[in-house]
Amino acid sequence: MELLFCGSIPKNYDRPYENEDCYNINMINQTLRVAVSDGASVSYDSKNWAKNLADCFVQKEFILSRDINRLIKSYYSNRFDFKNLTLFQKRGLRFGSYATILGLEYNPVSNFIQVLSVGDSVAVFLDNDKLIDSFPYSLSVEFKKNPKLLSVKKRYNYFFSRSKEYDRFYRVWNLKTAHRPTVLCMTDALAEWAFKSYESGNTDTWREISSISSMKDFKSFVDAKRLENSIKVDDTTLVCIRF
Repeated sequence: MELLFCGSIPKNYDRPYENEDCYNINMINQTLRVAVSDGASVSYDSKNWAKNLADCFVQKEFILSRDINRLIKSYYSNRFDFKNLTLFQKRGLRFGSYATILGLEYNPVSNFIQVLSVGDSVAVFLDNDKLIDSFPYSLSVEFKKNPKLLSVKKRYNYFFSRSKEYDRFYRVWNLKTAHRPTVLCMTDALAEWAFKSYESGNTDTWREISSISSMKDFKSFVDAKRLENSIKVDDTTLVCIRF
């Protein structure tokens, strides 16, 4: 198992601190947990909520379905002094924070990857740079719909806690029959571009992305796509792992 690349490009180079994409990776003794979270720009404090989701997911003992409410409580208590809130903070807290979560767990014993995805951040499973599967989206048109998001407002996470719907947020990939498996984790701007490129007949799409090996490469790639208006100008994150 090898981490080929991880990095994030802000939508605005002049204000990199506004990047609302977050990722975290935990690789210990060939076990792996990866999390990518994209904070919703329209919501309040989404960058910090995304960071909380990503950081907590990679903790071995953290199970999202079980611990999401505990995480929400911790987020509020650690972020805000409720006795001294500004008017802006009060308004923001009433609206809440929202973000996607894409999480990977790899077990070297079973040689399986379990993928969790709530929202429009996407994992792609390649073998010899050929597309095998993707989750939760597989077509560029799917990015036109409003994705589900995890919220700091418990009542808005009802869709994830319903037992009948819970399984649809998970996918399992078996690496046993793959010869050269690679997994790409991407936030929506890059993922949408990739599917559009692949659908247009560009068979080198996945090789082009998986060959990125440095921030210089990644920035050059994103800059070129933005210049030709083929990729959305948005925070853009990529994590690439070869197994």
